[in-house]
Amino acid sequence: MLFSPLFLKSQSINTAKPWAYWWWLGSAVDSNSLSKNLQDFANAGFGGLHIIPIYGVKGEESKFIPYLSPKWVEMLDYTVQEANRFGLGIDMTLGTGWPLGSRFVTESDAAKAFKMRKDETGKLVLDIVPTKQKVKRAAPGGEGWVLDHLNQTAVQNYFKPYDTLFSKKNIGVRAFYNDSYEVYGANWTNDFFKKFKQLRGYDLAENLDVMALDSAKTEREKRIWADYHETLSDLLLNDFTKPLNAFANKYGKMLRNESHGSPAHILDLYGASDVPESEFFGSKPYNIPFYRQDEDYDPHRFGKPGAFVLKFASSAAHVMGKKWVSSETATWLGNHFKVSLKQIKPIVDESFVGGINHIFYHGVPYSPPNAPFPGWLFYASTNFNQQSHFWKELPLLNGYIERCQQLLQNTKPDNDVLLYMPLVDWWHSVGKKDKTHVLDVHTLLSGGIYNTPFGKIAKQLTEDGYRFDFVSDRQLQNAKSNKNVLLTEGGTQYRAVVIPQLDYMPLETVQTLEKLQKAGVLIVFAGKLPRTVNGFLNYEKREKRLANLLKNFVAYPNGYTQVFENQLIRKENLEQKGLQFIRKKTDTGNLYFIINQEQTFKSDSIELSTIATAVQVFDPLRQTKRMIPFKTISRDKIQISLDLQSGESVFIETFHYPVSTQTENPPSQIHHTQPIQGSWQVNFLKGEPSVPQGFQTNKLDSWTTLSKDTMAQYFSGTARYTLNFNVLEHQVGKAGKFELGDVRESAVVKLNGKTLGTAWCLPYNVPIPAGVLLKDHNLLEIEVTNLSANRIRYMDKKGIVWRKFYDINFVDISYKPFDASGWLPVPSGLLGEVRLVTW
Repeated sequence: MLFSPLFLKSQSINTAKPWAYWWWLGSAVDSNSLSKNLQDFANAGFGGLHIIPIYGVKGEESKFIPYLSPKWVEMLDYTVQEANRFGLGIDMTLGTGWPLGSRFVTESDAAKAFKMRKDETGKLVLDIVPTKQKVKRAAPGGEGWVLDHLNQTAVQNYFKPYDTLFSKKNIGVRAFYNDSYEVYGANWTNDFFKKFKQLRGYDLAENLDVMALDSAKTEREKRIWADYHETLSDLLLNDFTKPLNAFANKYGKMLRNESHGSPAHILDLYGASDVPESEFFGSKPYNIPFYRQDEDYDPHRFGKPGAFVLKFASSAAHVMGKKWVSSETATWLGNHFKVSLKQIKPIVDESFVGGINHIFYHGVPYSPPNAPFPGWLFYASTNFNQQSHFWKELPLLNGYIERCQQLLQNTKPDNDVLLYMPLVDWWHSVGKKDKTHVLDVHTLLSGGIYNTPFGKIAKQLTEDGYRFDFVSDRQLQNAKSNKNVLLTEGGTQYRAVVIPQLDYMPLETVQTLEKLQKAGVLIVFAGKLPRTVNGFLNYEKREKRLANLLKNFVAYPNGYTQVFENQLIRKENLEQKGLQFIRKKTDTGNLYFIINQEQTFKSDSIELSTIATAVQVFDPLRQTKRMIPFKTISRDKIQISLDLQSGESVFIETFHYPVSTQTENPPSQIHHTQPIQGSWQVNFLKGEPSVPQGFQTNKLDSWTTLSKDTMAQYFSGTARYTLNFNVLEHQVGKAGKFELGDVRESAVVKLNGKTLGTAWCLPYNVPIPAGVLLKDHNLLEIEVTNLSANRIRYMDKKGIVWRKFYDINFVDISYKPFDASGWLPVPSGLLGEVRLVTW
């Protein structure tokens, strides 16, 4: 694929730093505020912003700028130029709100559905009706019908205003963006019958009795419904996704595309996009000490996020050879004003394990610098802008992400196995959502897919330590063999293909598998061989050909386990140790990113399925790097010692050539631990709505309960904890760490007047360097900053007006009108024992 110089220039933009969704409320932006915001974001360590115009702020109507008006285009151009000045990139949604649609979409080009009825003679009739869906959360000037994504003419018409804009001046936006498919009720298009006949070879109009059904029972019914679903998928791929990607490339830009939620094979849609984008929506109860999940989050309603969900986008990227895999990150992670950085880092770490390497925060509401707290806000987000309570510490998270993504973006996939995704098999039924089958982020884990043989094998492969990617029929059919390995269209190699138990499978896919097997690629049918081919046309003839082909394959009733061991498919033991990881390939060896989100592992030996002449450990949080000793235990397996506390992460890099750097042993496991006890002086330093009086305490607990000043329960800001303590003679000058325990929410630690560092994520440990710092008599100062929840609680109790937004205005995580006046005080400060550990 050839890209313009503008696209090539975009490659110099820092994609290792995190980017963020940037909601322009009412597009009420001005040049001075834009410049100040962009400078702040650059200073905080952002790599770029993604502009999404949405509904406006009440009282600011005179500042609204209609979408795509000359003034709006001027502001877009100015933003891109200013962003470049600060080293930031800019992406943009190709519309406002979501999904794609606008005032330019005519009723003919708007989303359609089919409805079945009987006419006066009792004959079945299929009516094409508009869904009448309007753009959700639209900005001024962006209101209108939602686009018919299934109609190529409608899609090309949708591009016309943007053709006019970018052909006049190709503003240097890096990428266009398409949000998750939330086109409600759309299951038809004007020329569907014609397209169906071209693609499937027979007339659907002659089978309306099947389209009138709510369930499929006979072979004919199942097969016709499968053909209907496959046609929807083909239309979304060929008439929407590919043209959208081509339109972006036409102007030297990339396409970031969220394919989930669509009634299509999402692996194919992701694979046809320059940057497949997933979504980490919601929260989960990580088994990390002192981690808390927002009690108001409802997993039954919103689903349970995880690496399995992200793997659909990353698999497509790996198979198709894409450099970046992005993710909408921290959407509804917790209720407003209650999310802390220690809740964000675990989902970022799990995202990396899931194959994500281009984080997009969800997100940053545009807010004028002079807007009073809490500023302009977006309803469905974790707020990462300057009004956020963690803004001061955010550069620390951003720096951590940059260091991780710098490594992850410059590696290649290193998975041995492809797991076939049998969506064609599932299509042989009537879908539950408007008669379609959709895969969205809310139901991937809680819905049926994870409980199918496909989902169970994916879970088993993960637990057994095998690395794998998902693959579609189309992607398999385009694969080739090369020296006993499968080579995908994107140039990625795999050694085995696993097919879960299923009934229907395309003949063309089995033909490809036969060729691959003859070339030495391991093909494993887990459970049993497929029963028949997919689809309706001439299926009896195709069944006979399939039966002959299947004679060349063996079904493995007990799954893949024994055959993998015989074929030496690489197996890691990290999952059995309670660790999660991703293994990547570098030019010089392998790179492992390992996280500990359980409480079973602390310090132990681990095995890595790689060869090595040298091994390096890199801690991306503390930015420490050292070569470590290792032991070769077999031809392609080494053993190392690893210390990794719950909540921590680490990179292990192995080299296939000698490295001269001397190895270092880890700190001694013999250590001395003592609680820091005594009378703590607590002084409130800075915050709102007012600064409470200080107090003393011998027991650490929330300042909302310990302080006698009633304003402490409303305080949002920073308090300093001060204590004098002594150590034993043999501890003086030793290295060690402070274990702060349960911190709400971040802490700057000073020892004898010297700042040791900021603890902002779990575990809340701050290292003490060896030398003269730790003395026999010591002064410890810990400055703790809490959430803004108590402050907003005060404002709502006092009736201070700040919720002043159009459309949905401002709702809580349960989608009820937001009101914090009834909240209990949120615990703040140091909530438990602080310990000193020396070695």
